[in-house]
Amino acid sequence: MYSKGTLWLLHDIRCLSFLVLDKAQLKMRVFDMLTIKSMLAVPGMSSAVHNAKLLDVWRGDDGHETLLIEHGREHHELVGGGQWSEEHSRRDVGKVGYIVPALPFSSPLPVGACYFRAYIDQSLRRVPELDSNKASVNDGRAPEVIGWRCDFKPTGFLAPVGLIPGENGMFVPDETQTVTLRVPPEFLRECTRVQMTAHDLLRSFVGDLAGIRNYAILPRADGYDSNGSDEREYANAWLMRAHGHNVVDLDELDAIEDALQETQFLRDDFADLLGEFEICGGTASELFEIVRQVVSNKKTETGEHN
Repeated sequence: MYSKGTLWLLHDIRCLSFLVLDKAQLKMRVFDMLTIKSMLAVPGMSSAVHNAKLLDVWRGDDGHETLLIEHGREHHELVGGGQWSEEHSRRDVGKVGYIVPALPFSSPLPVGACYFRAYIDQSLRRVPELDSNKASVNDGRAPEVIGWRCDFKPTGFLAPVGLIPGENGMFVPDETQTVTLRVPPEFLRECTRVQMTAHDLLRSFVGDLAGIRNYAILPRADGYDSNGSDEREYANAWLMRAHGHNVVDLDELDAIEDALQETQFLRDDFADLLGEFEICGGTASELFEIVRQVVSNKKTETGEHN
């Protein structure tokens, strides 16, 4: 069907699509499936089916949930991955969201089991026709290429692959910067001790040290999060213990930077004002003389003399 490039199936937990590579140009194309069950039946995939409405949930014969889903104006009866609970199983009935395959952890699951996840913003809808097909700069950041729409953004917007936008379609964009670091074998041995790569261990520590909290209501495109309140506290204690003698007041630095930026804005506005003054028939020297007189009057008021 596709004669150019190579096709990869992107197994993201929230988006199923094809990536087409044609002469280094990366394009996003939505994978058009026939039925909701076929979308979830790709072996080894963590695909997602969006814009699904949960109509009802009841207890199946094996004790698992049975989900009644409306998708594409059709109703589908699916096996849920969770055990039936009178208290919790029907809490999302009537809501719109997405379906993901259920992955077994401690116990086996029924074949084809899945979970329904409600959108935080119930007006949110996945809009494949808005997907971007423009090649993005490969700088390591998560490109915004997946189309969405919600009441707050009725004309639509783009978000990174795998991210489910939060309230009002909002999310924290990926503003990460690349840092290259060589590490000694002793550090790699510590990584092996906890069965993590150096990348994953450092990334985990960054989240704790920066005090990052990744909320579903405002998800982060960079995927960073912390491991908990204790971990954030201990990471900060380490920073103060090891490097506290170099600490500076970040709020004060931010205030100074904001003030300098505001001053620059005013200078830019003054330059625009000069242009308007000249358009109205004035000259730069005339405006300069007016300003000079204002400055002279201000010096007189404050008692400052040349």
